Amino acid sequence: DCSLSMSDHVSRVVQSCNYQLMEMWRIAGKLDKKQKTKLVTTLIHSRLDYCNGLLVDINDRDIKRLQKVQNAATRFIYGKRGRRGVTELRKRSHFLPVKQRIDYKICMLVYKTLHGQSPSYMCDMIERRSPKTKSLRVDNDDTILKEVRRSEFHYESTKRAFSVAAPKIWNQLPRRIRNSETLASFKSSLKSYLFSIAYEQ
Repeated sequence: DCSLSMSDHVSRVVQSCNYQLMEMWRIAGKLDKKQKTKLVTTLIHSRLDYCNGLLVDINDRDIKRLQKVQNAATRFIYGKRGRRGVTELRKRSHFLPVKQRIDYKICMLVYKTLHGQSPSYMCDMIERRSPKTKSLRVDNDDTILKEVRRSEFHYESTKRAFSVAAPKIWNQLPRRIRNSETLASFKSSLKSYLFSIAYEQ
């Protein structure tokens, strides 16, 4: 994939997941809902989530291809063949959609990097924003990251680099989430926030 579009990777993931789903349907009648959910987590979501931080800001067509896989996996859990109502089934299963799963991965990497839980080279990719003065008030929110301006891009694909995409996604989080004191509390708050973005707008 010389253009770094990740379309080839997406195609391989879709193909692999569809094969797994075909095999899973063969034994669906012998499984209860809990067992089906475990299969989906192990065989489908693990593939959708593998290196999905590299899929940030890919084209909508590829996101939709991956989302169709998750939709099919959700229908498998509930034994539904039709396409209608799958969003409600995903919500019932507490599944973050594909796009939000990518954002979740990026935000997790940022949090770990800011708290010294990532490899040292990650620290060179993001930078806290310097305090800004707004009128007579100083904005000293040190959880905000410095964003790279579009004019600094050398190539269109640069916008998908971690150093560019991560600050943009991170800064959109509510401050209370960025200020989470522990990784566990951050995970919980982040998932709840992304879940609300996905299903309650």
